Amino acid sequence: MTRAAEVTEAAADLIVVECAEHDNIEIDAALWLSGDHHLVLNPEIDGRDILRANFRRGVLRLQATSYVGVIPLNDRVIVRVKPRVPIANLTRMVIETGHDVLALSAFREYSSRGSADDWAMDVYADALLDYLDELLDAGMMRSYERRDDEGCFPHGRIDFTRTMQRFAARGVPNKATYSWFERTIDIPANRCIKSAMQAVHAHLSKSKAKPRKGDRAKITRLAGQLLAFEEVEEDTSYQFLDDSLVLGLTPLPEARAYYRSALDLSIVILRGVGIALELGGTDVRLSSLLIDTNKLFENFVRVSLSKSAARQGWPMEVLDGNSEGRVDLYDVPDPLPSPLGKPINALASLDPGKAQPDVVLRGLDGSFRLIAEVKNTVHGKNARFDDVLPERDEVEQAVTYALRYGLDFTVLIHPWFKGTKGLVYVGRVRSVDVYDYRLDLSTEDRTDAALADMAATMAGLAGLAIGQPPTSA
Repeated sequence: MTRAAEVTEAAADLIVVECAEHDNIEIDAALWLSGDHHLVLNPEIDGRDILRANFRRGVLRLQATSYVGVIPLNDRVIVRVKPRVPIANLTRMVIETGHDVLALSAFREYSSRGSADDWAMDVYADALLDYLDELLDAGMMRSYERRDDEGCFPHGRIDFTRTMQRFAARGVPNKATYSWFERTIDIPANRCIKSAMQAVHAHLSKSKAKPRKGDRAKITRLAGQLLAFEEVEEDTSYQFLDDSLVLGLTPLPEARAYYRSALDLSIVILRGVGIALELGGTDVRLSSLLIDTNKLFENFVRVSLSKSAARQGWPMEVLDGNSEGRVDLYDVPDPLPSPLGKPINALASLDPGKAQPDVVLRGLDGSFRLIAEVKNTVHGKNARFDDVLPERDEVEQAVTYALRYGLDFTVLIHPWFKGTKGLVYVGRVRSVDVYDYRLDLSTEDRTDAALADMAATMAGLAGLAIGQPPTSA
């Protein structure tokens, strides 16, 4: 059996299971449990919170988490986890936030769409480097090109007609016109790949506000790979994009089939086309990209509010409470409390802990105007009523942070999936009012309006008067 037949037969035996994020997955336990009841998982996902095993109604099941994409569970099962939001919105969220993705060694095909941004180029760079390693290990493709010359020491094939015309007819007996075929790597396919390598090198070398970790190592690796293409001419006019073999209209030699993925990716890079995250497509083959929608939703909300603040000139900053917007959770009072007659030392004097809301709005005077916890949870999905209370632990965390920041209200931000959209008043916990904002990302065409409404609501809660003129601060 040939290698291609083995791969085809193996693919035919794979079971593909589809589900939505956070859903239970109906897979026979025999496909992911060993005889001694150990999980049989792809090592790349083992130990990560990508899939969870749990009991539901006495049955051991797998459950998807916040990771969406194509997940090779093991060599027998592939799980395709779909996001709750439309794919176009997911792609937009990833692009606008520059959100990191988890790339697995398993490959899948993607569609290309729109313009390539920094995020797409970073993904392309990683993939091209890997393809080039494979290509150089297997060997570069060559072709035979005809060379013509004339002289006293012919080799190859003598062109008798031209020799008679140019030399014999003029009485020159010791010269001949001849031709030969020479193997060369300077062919359209290699010119295409070299141009893509140069485009990726330019992308990695350009100055960025937040350079990606490891770019310098990638540049060094790419420079080494470019040495193998020294004899390939640069074609700045991209005439190779008219070549039928480069475009896939003519099949590659079977022994050089590994060129196809590198060529398809090179074409996408050179045309400046972005990547769509649909579960399907045939434009380019890349590592399976998994996206943690929990972190993505949090980043997208914060980035969207930051853009609105900058565009409308809010007199306040939008901060990430996980970094620059955080404060100490505990104070150490002076004097220390003495409930048993003598002062008790505070653990907080050694470690004050951190209060770190996902979103912090801080005025230009340094006062805190609003804190929000962003939660990509699906509580109440199966409840009888459309509107249910937020999760208890989410409220407790948000109320604690509000007290620490000296605010009499707190905000939770969730993705909407049913019930009331926009701002909902939950109730009061002693002195702290709790609000829940449900952001509707369920349709692509209403996303801009939903983000604008969220920004206006947060600004209003933070004390920014409706219609307040922008500031230049």
